[in-house]
Amino acid sequence: MTNSAAAPLPSQVKKTQSRSERRARKMRTANAAERAEQKVNAELTPDANLAKGKTSNAFADKKNIMWVLLSGAMALTFIVMLFLPDTGMGGGIISTYSAMLWCGFFGAALWRYRTANGWAGFAYGSVIGLVLQFISQII
Repeated sequence: MTNSAAAPLPSQVKKTQSRSERRARKMRTANAAERAEQKVNAELTPDANLAKGKTSNAFADKKNIMWVLLSGAMALTFIVMLFLPDTGMGGGIISTYSAMLWCGFFGAALWRYRTANGWAGFAYGSVIGLVLQFISQII
């Protein structure tokens, strides 16, 4: 008697999934695929960072000193050009913008390296660049 009222219901009932359940399932499959890819990369390259499961991303790494050094070198280049005679950077609005921009980049990179707000560092650096440009006009 399979059609009686006491017969159990089939266990394969399709349940509609909510958006968060679908997103969670999609994230689990994406994470599994990423772990599999990292495992393949770890087997292919004997690099210590990849073997630990860390991938090197220079743009996302806030503790990468290279951005601080590069932006500082560019800021220093433009600041030195402000004080040297006959470099074409003495007077003009471009010299103000370049000093503010590169000092701002240096400030942002330095603040992010110190795990502080990069926008505040950009603002402080831009103000310092503007002051240095005014000082270069006086000297």
